[in-house]
Amino acid sequence: MRIHILTPGFTTPNGRAFLFPLITHRRALADAGIEVRLFGGDSPELTDCDRLLVDRKFHEPLWPTAEREILDGFARWAEKTPTIFVDTSDSAGWLHVKLLPIVHAYAKAQLLHDRTAYLAPHYGYRAFADFYHRSFGVADTEPACSDPVPEPVLLDKLRVSWNSGLADYSEFGPHRMALYGRLPWSALLRFPNPRSAPDAKRPNTVSCRFGANYARASVAAQRVMIREHMADRMSVDKVSRRRYFAELRRSQVVVSPFGWGEITLKDFEVFLTGGLLFKPDMAGIDTWPDLFVDNGTYIAHRWDLDDFGERLDTILGDASSRMEIAAVGQKTYMKHLNGPDAARLFIERLRHVVA
Repeated sequence: MRIHILTPGFTTPNGRAFLFPLITHRRALADAGIEVRLFGGDSPELTDCDRLLVDRKFHEPLWPTAEREILDGFARWAEKTPTIFVDTSDSAGWLHVKLLPIVHAYAKAQLLHDRTAYLAPHYGYRAFADFYHRSFGVADTEPACSDPVPEPVLLDKLRVSWNSGLADYSEFGPHRMALYGRLPWSALLRFPNPRSAPDAKRPNTVSCRFGANYARASVAAQRVMIREHMADRMSVDKVSRRRYFAELRRSQVVVSPFGWGEITLKDFEVFLTGGLLFKPDMAGIDTWPDLFVDNGTYIAHRWDLDDFGERLDTILGDASSRMEIAAVGQKTYMKHLNGPDAARLFIERLRHVVA
């Protein structure tokens, strides 16, 4: 199978995470009979393949002014080869619905478990932003909603690809990935190893450091609520990356709310440093690798925070359960990063995406 990928390359964190496993597992892919070739622009060779994957980031800044040209381009490619749009945006809630009738498949790193939810618009382009708008009256300065999918049959084109976790989120990993964008030296790309074990000495009970300065109040609402909830217990201000990682390694529990999307890079940093991940309920989100099993790999709390304090205090009071769940979370993550079956698991996911 020949797979061509149209992408701007290592220019954004999500774009890097999309490409990282394709490059890192290139030998295993070749051994499996899959030839992957990256393209930085349109060319006569682009559609000379069995599947064409188009990274959302390639057209990202052009949609507002060139939508018609973009759609015509997809239609032209789709006439020549099965074309798959790879949505590398942060959230599960926002689809480029006008592409659905054109493409062979629409792949996204995370999707709403209830696919029929895409038949209705979401305030702030996200299911969780819509929740805080409806439940707490949070309003954006410039209100906007996602476009609903016009026909239920189009939902069959949705496929879960791979999330941002398959990259390097060690302390200096983002710097190495950014450097690869300018100096494509394969040694810069490597999956990290755990930085500390869950049963290591952890004198700090909870780490809760994150920003809440978002352009959309509906997106920021959850973070604002959690910061207010925790501000009287500890410092919630952001610190340098070196100090932040040192704190992660010393912390028993790490609070990781949604950001622009439900999954954030902090989730993977927590798995690497061995603390217990404490984040809003992910039961309504389908993603791969599936790293979010409540009471299995992380501890969930309600989106309205009604059980936030109770669940946090309970897990802090049960060191055995805390370390066991943190250990399973770390083990599950590492299984998909550099475990003996990591390449095979990724190839299976890729085959699912391009089927």
